Amino acid sequence: MQYTKSELFDYVEENEVKFIKLTFCDLLGRQRNVSVLSSQLEDAFENGVAIDSGAITGVGGLDLKLIPVSSLLSVLPWRPHAGRVVSVFCNISNEDGTPFVCDPMTLLDNEVKKLADLGYKAKVGTECEFYVFKEDVGNVLVPFDNADYCACSPFDKCENLRRDVIVSLEDMGLKPISSHHERGWGQNEVDFESAEPSAAARNFIMFKTAVKNVCALNGTIASFMPRPVGSQPGSGLHLSVTLSGKNSEQASKAFAEGVLRRYREISCFANPTQNSYRRLRSGFPIAYSANRGCAVRIFDDNSVQMRTPDSTCNIFTVLSLIFAAGREGIENKYKLRGPGAYTEYMFNSIDKSLDFADKSEWLRKYVPGVFDDVLDSIRRRAVAEQALKTDWELFEFHADI
Repeated sequence: MQYTKSELFDYVEENEVKFIKLTFCDLLGRQRNVSVLSSQLEDAFENGVAIDSGAITGVGGLDLKLIPVSSLLSVLPWRPHAGRVVSVFCNISNEDGTPFVCDPMTLLDNEVKKLADLGYKAKVGTECEFYVFKEDVGNVLVPFDNADYCACSPFDKCENLRRDVIVSLEDMGLKPISSHHERGWGQNEVDFESAEPSAAARNFIMFKTAVKNVCALNGTIASFMPRPVGSQPGSGLHLSVTLSGKNSEQASKAFAEGVLRRYREISCFANPTQNSYRRLRSGFPIAYSANRGCAVRIFDDNSVQMRTPDSTCNIFTVLSLIFAAGREGIENKYKLRGPGAYTEYMFNSIDKSLDFADKSEWLRKYVPGVFDDVLDSIRRRAVAEQALKTDWELFEFHADI
């Protein structure tokens, strides 16, 4: 829903909204909220709301605050209508009101502007996979059903859950275009129509929130882990970038080549957990193809699809790096090589991915200020994952992602 500031205030008053969740992402991509009463909303817009910078992950010691963005209002339909609750996404700013250099939303917005300066607009479509598990089954992950790809009821027992998710998303102002059962037992997919990059990223964050809340209300648990059950297919977050502008076909190929050349550097952000590499362990070639077996697909409508990212990533940061790499390809007029020219594969562990990223001056340029802190946070999370004993504990560890 697109609101001006005055329209947002009118909505809050007319719908008797009691609480506003000021929503933001930490540097690892996890949704965070600060709730304020509607009576405090004006002050939040004027002066911001202070937050503990340590909560942003590895950024302790800075004075930061949240600044609401009026156009990014979402109703939370699973909350009571009496004393309604809404969510408003926020930019993260310094104490003086200037943008925080590592605010994920700001990073992405800056890259979109740089691409626009070259004469190109971009839209992003997402395809999001997730699992649904039964809630009270001890320490074993039991899928909600045993159905397979595009199954129908009664075999597809997730059908009603997906319907409730879609209805909730529409109530929130989001625009899913399709949903179906995926290959894994209890695995589902919801696809969204292409949107402006920041909107697509924010929609994905709210989508995960909707899925988890709808499943909780129905006595089930949703998991966006890349591979929560080793015997079942992994879950990905497929990102499709479509360019428009002068010579967009040629630009799209240069964009794709730029992304392919930086793919390994981006991988620790696109696949930032130990569990990510349980999904990738069979080895994705960093190449493009018309089929689904490579890291990148290129379509006739000038769209480039990245197939290896997963939902544990910070989608704002990943998209900003994809756009930076693609823009590099356009600016340098890279020629898309033949499919057989690419010989690299995705890393098979988070440690190798992090070690490669640590040596990248390109990444330090595009994740400024707190790059080392972000890598350290990813490392600490990977160490914690490795110390866990069972898949169930791992699942619980990521319950908030």
